[in-house]
Amino acid sequence: MKTSQIIAVLTSFVLCIVMFSSCKRVEPVENDTETSPETTVAEETIFDDSDLTEEEMLANVSETRITIPPFMETRYFSLDFDRRMTNAYNDVVETISKYEKRSLIPITIPTSEYSKVLETVRCEQLAFFFLENRTLGDYNATAQTFEINFEYKYSIKEINTMLLKTRFAAQEILALTDDSMTDLEKVRIFHDYLAKNVQSSTDTEYVDSIYGALVEHRALCEGYAKAFSYLCNLSGIENMIVTGVTDIDHMWNMVKINGKWYHVDIGWDQPVAALREQYPDMLLYQYFLATDEIIENHCEINTSLGEPPHATDDDLSYYVREGLYAKTYDEALDIIERECRKCVDTGDKYFMLKTSSSNLYLTTISQLTECPFDGISDIDRIIRDAGYTGRISCSDYYKSYRIIIFLLD
Repeated sequence: MKTSQIIAVLTSFVLCIVMFSSCKRVEPVENDTETSPETTVAEETIFDDSDLTEEEMLANVSETRITIPPFMETRYFSLDFDRRMTNAYNDVVETISKYEKRSLIPITIPTSEYSKVLETVRCEQLAFFFLENRTLGDYNATAQTFEINFEYKYSIKEINTMLLKTRFAAQEILALTDDSMTDLEKVRIFHDYLAKNVQSSTDTEYVDSIYGALVEHRALCEGYAKAFSYLCNLSGIENMIVTGVTDIDHMWNMVKINGKWYHVDIGWDQPVAALREQYPDMLLYQYFLATDEIIENHCEINTSLGEPPHATDDDLSYYVREGLYAKTYDEALDIIERECRKCVDTGDKYFMLKTSSSNLYLTTISQLTECPFDGISDIDRIIRDAGYTGRISCSDYYKSYRIIIFLLD
């Protein structure tokens, strides 16, 4: 290979390494050439056969080798890699898992393929939040390889402590489920727990990790997605992580229920801050077990890692299953009347309705308050018949979703 060709290839590899880096800028640190410790991966059981308490286990974490708990891996796209890319994937995973500082990559792997390997590792390896940075090292003309140097955010002891705390936190959430539950019931519990208990935040360095979501209770989309994936893995529920773009890079999940794939985007199912503060249990469920069409309304799906499975069936949509989906104005009136009575009986302070079209959404909002010849609007009649003495208002904040939120004073 000519020198000019080698330089061009190496320069392009710098770009693919930057793509794998985290969003925030990280200053390079001095490379450590000491021999790296070995990693132990736990057996494929949820709990260790140990009589130690959680406090005792945390007090005795290893300082010399990383122990990655089981099920912190969600492979999908990498399963379709050819031998060369599989070898590169496994080499990157082994290097990071062993806390090693460099990896040798054959120059024969094209830039686009190695970039794809790095991004796939980021998505599928849920435990690698401790990776800080990757930089291009020396080129070996004889071996036709170049170095990738890895830097880490935390010490081995800190990593093991965080991984162990993450496992304990997941165990507490799993305790909310039992063997009698269906996969649908379990993923609803995982979705609701994370949406209600994890704050969307940028004020901690852990927001893109399962540790941030499950232990710190603060996360961005990557933290939500990886926490949900980990909980599904622990429950034996097939799932994958998807990436895409809204106005910024985005990450969410797909989950397989009863043989069909559905989208789950937890962060986007949280209501706006004003509603969440007044109604802390409110969730939108717009992106819980959603179809491709629903997801693509707000996000462009990334197919550079491969084609994700298609989600075309809305049979498990929250609004369909709960009888909150209206195709006509009369159906909307029936739902509003039923849900209003239910709120009077239970003391609930809100209910939601989704319409099948934007026109029906506008018609429902308009006609509910129109006064016909008898002077009583549809919403006033519903309030009167339900025996409600307060006032009902509705929020049109989510009109792009065709969701009407009715609020009872």
